[in-house]
Parts: sequence; C-alpha cells; structure tokens
Amino acid sequence: MSRSINRLIPWRAELVWLLPIAQLMTFGERKWRRGEFRIICQCQEHARREHSLWHRSFRAASQLKARGIALIVGVPLALGTLQFPTEAMNIATLRDRPVISTTSRQDNGFAIFTTPRIREQFLESSLHSQTFTVERVKEQFFTTHVPYGSIIYRESVRNGLSPELVAAIIEAESDFRPRLVSNKNALGLMQIVPETGRLMGAEDLFNPGENIAAGTKYLRYLLDRFPDQRMALAAYNAGEGNVEKFGGIPPFPETANYLRRVNSTTAYYRQRIRGTYVASVRIQNSMTPR
Repeated sequence: MSRSINRLIPWRAELVWLLPIAQLMTFGERKWRRGEFRIICQCQEHARREHSLWHRSFRAASQLKARGIALIVGVPLALGTLQFPTEAMNIATLRDRPVISTTSRQDNGFAIFTTPRIREQFLESSLHSQTFTVERVKEQFFTTHVPYGSIIYRESVRNGLSPELVAAIIEAESDFRPRLVSNKNALGLMQIVPETGRLMGAEDLFNPGENIAAGTKYLRYLLDRFPDQRMALAAYNAGEGNVEKFGGIPPFPETANYLRRVNSTTAYYRQRIRGTYVASVRIQNSMTPR
C-alpha cells in the first residue's frame, strides 16, 4: 500500500482527496494533512468560487435587509463629509442599472441579487418597510457628524428646540470644548454660570450631558420670556438684565458678532441636513422599481 501511494506522489496534483491511510503517514519529506485536496479540472475551481461567492452574497443581503435605512442615509452623509455637492449626485442615472450587481464569472453570467425572489426578499422589502423622514435624517446627521450630537438632538427635542440652533450656540460659546472656563466663570459646552446651572438642575457642568440639558432648559426659558429669538439669544450672551435695560438687543459689538455667528452656523447645519435628505430621497427613488 505504501509503495502504491509513493508512486502517486509525483502526480499528487491530480488527486481530489487524499486517502485516509495516507493522512497519518510520512513519505520522504512530505506529510499529508487532513482535509488537503488537489484539483483535477477547472470545473472544480468554478464550483468552489460559486459556492464561496453565494455564501458571501447571502450574508451581505442579510445585512442589507437589517440596515437598509443606514445605506440610504449613510451614503449622502459620507458624501457630505467629503464636501460633495448634492447637485452633482446624478442619482437618476442609476434607474437603468441594477441596484447591486456583482458578477462572479464572466462565462456564465451568474450575478448576485438578479433574481426577483432575492430582490423582493432582501432589497425592496427592506426599503419599503422603513419610515424615511427629514427628522430621521436629522437625527442620523447629528449622531454621526456633530460632537455630542446625540445629546444635542435628544435635549433639543425634549425642550422643543431646533437641534441646529443648539449646536450653533455650542459652537459659538465653546467650540465643543466640554471643560472650557471663561473669564466670567461660565463653564462647559454651553458656557453656563454655576448659579444658572443649579437652577436648571445641573450638578456637574463639565459633564456634557448635564451641561447641554441645563443649557437647553435655560434657552427654552429665554425663548418663552422674550418675544423674539434674537432677543433671547442676546440675553443668553449678554444677560437678561442688559436686554431689559436697553429694551432689546444690547449695542455691544460682542453680542452683535455672537448673533451673526449663531445665525450663520444654524443656516449651515440646516443646509447640510437638507442636502443630505434630498440626496437620500434620490437614492431611495432610484432603488424603487418603476
């Protein structure tokens, strides 16, 4: 038996599976391992590739079904991060192309997601089952693109405020530095003085969650007290007493510059969110069957 196997060694590339008895024996310097195989013809290589590609495509399809909305929102967000203009995204041209098409072999045309059953089960149903709104895009934007964005979005919604406005105030006050202390002893992200923080229920103003919670409560109070948003923002920057004293926005250069910065940054955030939403809608429409 050993002699016969030794004669096969020069032609071992033609073996498919090694004999079990040969797996435990050493012939010269060659020791065969369990599970080792050799290819006889190219049809085996084609079958192995198709089998491997099918399993990978099935796993990708399962993930796509669970994360369909992340694909629709994530692609525009990623392009927005790279500063791609949404007008340049000619998504409509994708309608004449397969949504996801990966050819595994050039000779037989086997492709992933080309059968109606696979498309219906893993792609189209996942897109239609998701509720897609501007508010959802906004939440995803703040979570992924703004420092402390999830806290900003949560506390803004809780107090009936615009997350874009709150983020703009934080950027103007502290540039998202949670441990900043001003020369007037204002602390943290939203630059709140300790006395105001205590009134708003904050114990540690260096904690981002407590600071933003207290700041949004205080901003809500100012918006309810003053009839104009600009006056409320001026009171946030210069103090309620100065707004009452001057009967409106105080004539301070710092306050005027503060209002310009907040308004400009708020508009910038809104433009980014609107562009992301428009691009996401175009992608969703291109994936919807006509």
